[in-house]
Amino acid sequence: MKKIFLSLAITASLLTVWSCNDAENPISEFTDNRMDIQLIPGTIDSNTTSGTLVIRERNDGKAQIEITLQNVLKGALHPVHLHFGDLEEDGNVATFLTTLTEEDGVGRSITLLESLDNDTAIDYANLVGFNGSIKIHFEASGPLENAILGSANIGLNTSKNEAYLKGLKSITICNSDFEN
Repeated sequence: MKKIFLSLAITASLLTVWSCNDAENPISEFTDNRMDIQLIPGTIDSNTTSGTLVIRERNDGKAQIEITLQNVLKGALHPVHLHFGDLEEDGNVATFLTTLTEEDGVGRSITLLESLDNDTAIDYANLVGFNGSIKIHFEASGPLENAILGSANIGLNTSKNEAYLKGLKSITICNSDFEN
């Protein structure tokens, strides 16, 4: 009887430890691969934004793009585009990302990217080597459609961001035409 009780006590203890460890250390849906990029600020009517762009690799190899933008207007909705080429090229739209929405004074956008709008498959590894840029537009249509609230070169172009961050170059408008 003592052996059965001891076996049950050990089993219960192990189950408790296992369930606590699982709750404290849930299995991540991401690998350790990620790119953290400071957004190039945009200024509209004396309002300057700042933020970050994070590209993370999911366990299935897909890319998740997370954008956080400070100093957006209350209730704001801002379109986000992935463009071909670097910021200097003003390339055409490769795909539309999730619209950035304001919540508690901060704009956020999270996109799970699987393909471009021309049906080209793209995963994290492809995006890291992509010749592109991301731009956050002030509005989807209207007079400020091509005004940029934040932007960043990505992939092959990431090193080109420094000149924009130092104020040596500036982004003021965007080509939001969609042609793939």
